[in-house]
Amino acid sequence: MFKNLMKTTFRNLIKQKGYAIINITGLAIGIACCVLILLYVQDELSYDKHFENADRIYRIGMKGKLGDNNFEMAVSPGPAGYTLQKEFPEVVAATRIRTFGYPVMRYKDKAFSEEKFMWADSTYFDVFAVNFIQGDPNSALSRPESVVLTQSTARKYFGDEDPMGKIINADRNRDYLVTGVIEDPPATTHFHYDFLGSLSTYNFTRNDNRWISNNYYTYIMLNESATMAGVEDKFEALITKYAVPQIEQAVGVPYSQLQEQGAYYGMFLQKMTDIHLHSDLDNEAQPNGSAAYVYIFSVIALAILAIAGINFMNLATARSIKRAKEVGVRKTLGSSRGQLIRQFLAETLFLTSLAVMLALILVEVLLPLFNNLAGKQMQIHYFDNFITLPALFVFTLLVGLASGIYPAFFLSSFQPVKVLKSSGISTGGGASILRSGLVIFQFVISIVLFIGTFIVHSQLSFVQDKKLGFNKEQIVLVKKTDDLSTGIWQFMDELRSHSDIVSVSNSNSLPGLTFSNNVHKSADAPSNENHILWETHLDDQFAQTFEIEMVAGRFFDRSRPLDTAAVVINEAAVRLFGLVDPIGKEIISMGSTPENSTTYHVIGVMKDFHFESLHQKIRPLGFKMYRRNWFGRNIAVRVAGGNIPATLAHIESTWKKYAEDQAFEYSFFDDDFAELYAAEQRTGNLMTIFSGLAIMVACLGLLGLASFTTEQRTKEIGIRKTLGASVPRIVGLLFKEFAKWVLLANIVAWPAAYFLMNGWLQNFAYRVDISIITFIAASVLTLFVAFVTVSYQTVSAALTNPVDALRNE
Repeated sequence: MFKNLMKTTFRNLIKQKGYAIINITGLAIGIACCVLILLYVQDELSYDKHFENADRIYRIGMKGKLGDNNFEMAVSPGPAGYTLQKEFPEVVAATRIRTFGYPVMRYKDKAFSEEKFMWADSTYFDVFAVNFIQGDPNSALSRPESVVLTQSTARKYFGDEDPMGKIINADRNRDYLVTGVIEDPPATTHFHYDFLGSLSTYNFTRNDNRWISNNYYTYIMLNESATMAGVEDKFEALITKYAVPQIEQAVGVPYSQLQEQGAYYGMFLQKMTDIHLHSDLDNEAQPNGSAAYVYIFSVIALAILAIAGINFMNLATARSIKRAKEVGVRKTLGSSRGQLIRQFLAETLFLTSLAVMLALILVEVLLPLFNNLAGKQMQIHYFDNFITLPALFVFTLLVGLASGIYPAFFLSSFQPVKVLKSSGISTGGGASILRSGLVIFQFVISIVLFIGTFIVHSQLSFVQDKKLGFNKEQIVLVKKTDDLSTGIWQFMDELRSHSDIVSVSNSNSLPGLTFSNNVHKSADAPSNENHILWETHLDDQFAQTFEIEMVAGRFFDRSRPLDTAAVVINEAAVRLFGLVDPIGKEIISMGSTPENSTTYHVIGVMKDFHFESLHQKIRPLGFKMYRRNWFGRNIAVRVAGGNIPATLAHIESTWKKYAEDQAFEYSFFDDDFAELYAAEQRTGNLMTIFSGLAIMVACLGLLGLASFTTEQRTKEIGIRKTLGASVPRIVGLLFKEFAKWVLLANIVAWPAAYFLMNGWLQNFAYRVDISIITFIAASVLTLFVAFVTVSYQTVSAALTNPVDALRNE
């Protein structure tokens, strides 16, 4: 029986090679797109789930409001974790992580500036169970000046040497003992490191009791019976007990008075496995993903697969007339409807199997490109994961059944008397409406994807072209300058002597990077009028290097020693503090007590500029100048446009003079700043590709419907040509029917696309307007594509000799 089914199936496919190629190709493209997208979705959903007890690990965050500023931060106070562990029985373990710059690490003749150096409590491995290759997790970070390396880092520094017990130097200043080697953290982790140093190296971290200074990533593990909500219910009492007295001491007014003005200060928990997709707080350890994009791509995957399945049904029914006599003969010879259904389903499953195999080949070929576009390192583990092969089998079966069950029942329903007498086949109005509805559904999806892609790229063009209030072009960033220490000033002075270098600046932060913030108040304001000011320290060349416009006063001058007690603020800060004629006014940076506060006098006002991405409105900002011998890790060099390669060569030679064995690394600032929108850029690129593929696959569905319609109207076409109708008139007549379905698809797709993309644009404080031109362009494009697709079939039918058409009928 099976042999006969396969023989008949293979014979039919050979007989209708064109039909088989179109069907298999369309289905394979749809399945390949679906598999690629599902790999992406699976990767995004897998973050942090590799940790033992991952569902019981939470990060402590802080939220609050002061004045007109709200904040939600991924960092928390130093004492939060161990206080919770001591006072809350639900908390069984706690640990803190922090960064202190990016040290240059040396071993013998090797020197590397380490971007992924993190400091952790000795309890880190109580919360995060990692696999130790060497060392003891219970003691690896117990002593000060100890460090644990990842396996790849150990190999980088020590090669085949045993790293345990070796000394590795940081910044020519401090030696660290290697006490452990662990496996490299997987890519699917919301923070990454190459080094874990003992946090107890820094004395102030051991007994840090500052509840209003948030600098640590704090993680706790709850016992199996505890709930996040139950623990959070106790936070208000904890804040009242520990943080409120420090707040009152710092601002000098009762906390209740601040609350009356709308201020608050609180803690919250985030489930660790939710952080990657559901957290977008200030001071994140690294950029996270977005649940919205996971939902979008999941829908796209299912939509493209649905389009491919619909194509199969339409193409199968479009070819039904040519198999009508076969069905009649088989039924006359005794075949039951059940046997015919099994025959047609067998053909479908065979086609689907071929499509799945072709799809997997496409996936293997396209996966490197897809990984590059998505910023991933995904692979399909066919044999490493016991679920993969059974899942592919079930997937093939489900797709085959879903795609073939309607054609199988439709083809097996033909009545032998009618088809053998050639009296025609009536497919019924219901079947026609279903097929047309499915094609409309295909084009609704395609149009929504097209509109979405256009709006995404429009927004990305907007953020890239928008005037930011500073000049990001022709700035070279010299990386990893920590090791120069105070020699950084001589290095910069020597760079300035070159004729093609316009200016050089040093700063703690740069536009696009994280800025710190602190509580400030105007000296003239009441003690309860406090505000949050974002700030950074820098030198006197920063405004010149980034071409920041001053609207009042002046920028810093290194020759004026008193400028170290000055501040330059932006227009948003002027509005926030309510300053009239701000030059010369005093602003107080609040310390732990009023006595520890620092007063700065305003010497200049900058025009507002976007120091963060356009997701954020411009926030109040203050610049402060470095005191003597202070320096930051960011060196920005504005170069003339004449001979950039020669200028870079000069910077490198000067670097080698001061940095000795440390490698010279640089980047262009505009490239780094563009990384703020990397997630949106990747999404836009992927949407472009998948919307193009969706439209292409949908066109195959339209081709199927055109084929079906023209075959049904062969006699009508012959009669019309006999009566004098021209080819263009016949093509126009046949296209009119398809055009109305495409137009109807636009009517359905427009509001859906507007709703979805308007919601996406809300993520940006500064965004494009959704133009009606986009929707009109989508309509014109889809009509054009439909016309080209349908014309292929209808022109062929219209050119047929009417004598042949009528004789065959």
